[in-house]
Amino acid sequence: MKKPLIISIGAIVIIGFIVLVYWLLNSAPPATSPAANQNIGLPSAGQNATATSSLTQAGVQTLNFVNDPTTVKDPINPGYYYLGYHVNEGISDPTATDNPPYIITYISATHYFNITLLQEPIGTVREEMQQYLMMRLGISQDGMCRLDYMVSVPWRVNQVYSGKNLGFSFCPGATKLPK
Repeated sequence: MKKPLIISIGAIVIIGFIVLVYWLLNSAPPATSPAANQNIGLPSAGQNATATSSLTQAGVQTLNFVNDPTTVKDPINPGYYYLGYHVNEGISDPTATDNPPYIITYISATHYFNITLLQEPIGTVREEMQQYLMMRLGISQDGMCRLDYMVSVPWRVNQVYSGKNLGFSFCPGATKLPK
């Protein structure tokens, strides 16, 4: 008698979480400046994270990307940072992007990278994101595989791969994606 009740409550909690994530991804208001999208993306050869200091992420030594001027603090969640693209969180932010191809969120308390692919073809977008992140962190493919991370895609972008950790394409166990 108690088992069906526990299963029902668990299902309701999971559905509520999915609805919350969907709402958060789709409720961002437009950016205040359409021209803000021009300087977001892969940094040029001379532009990378602060090379004079470093951080350790899951045993991997990285450049100090948190203090890099191109890293943006999440205005709502203390200790959360955006590397590269991000959307407007309702607070005036000239660096926000209306329709980013991906978003890399870093959570400093857990050293976790939450990466969301937001455009098709997701295989190509994942490749672009991987190159950008390796450059920003100053690490190799092996180092990337050792990070604590998730690469995902929302259902509204791709129903086939939604709800899965796709991984970095070069890491063991990664999902092979069409380009």
